[in-house]
Amino acid sequence: MRFISIITTTSKNNLFILKSGVSLKKLSTVSSKDIISHQTFKFIDYQFPEKIAKSRQNIFEKSFFILPDVVTDIEEKELVNEIEISLKRLRYQHDHWDDAIHGYRETEKILWKNDKNANIINKLKILSFGNDSKTKPMQQVHILDLYDDGYVKAHIDSVKFCGNIIAGLSLLSDSIMKLTDDTDPNIFVEALLPRRSLYIMKDDVRYKYKHEVLARSDKQFKGIKVLRKRRISIVMRNEPIM
Repeated sequence: MRFISIITTTSKNNLFILKSGVSLKKLSTVSSKDIISHQTFKFIDYQFPEKIAKSRQNIFEKSFFILPDVVTDIEEKELVNEIEISLKRLRYQHDHWDDAIHGYRETEKILWKNDKNANIINKLKILSFGNDSKTKPMQQVHILDLYDDGYVKAHIDSVKFCGNIIAGLSLLSDSIMKLTDDTDPNIFVEALLPRRSLYIMKDDVRYKYKHEVLARSDKQFKGIKVLRKRRISIVMRNEPIM
């Protein structure tokens, strides 16, 4: 295996492991099965019943990835600065059309005025979708701004609105995502989403697990207190499968 920097060469943390035979020139055809973060294990806390733990974990690991530090702090500032312009006239809301989000502002964005930001989003889409996408990535991205006490309730994205892959870039704050089996609440996973990380959720996890972003609290992750603050996420999806 060899280490390469996919998003930027300015941070030593931006290293991912690709299986041998995958070159950076062929990044647009890379399957997410070939992408494994060398730190992902730190960010997942499996809560599976012992009898099914091994088999469930094997399936989960093929459908959910966390890639830390995919943007630098400078790149984060540039993205947030442009997003703030789009959000400045919007007020935080405490209800949602499907009751899934509380304490939020949201918008969609297609064009980025800052070319550096546009380049980052394009690279993240390549990284997120690759060969595993059953449809083309949506041109627009979903910007979700959660206030300090905002949260996303457990849900599965409707197949009417997106395909088999959902990916999200987390900005401004660490947070905890909980993923719960849609048929059994005793089967769940907690995932730490570090600031400036990218999560990729596809296939089995995308369709069979409800996901939620937990509210600000004294919640601990593997014994470490995670104080969530205001969080902006850039959510990327592919087109619905017709």
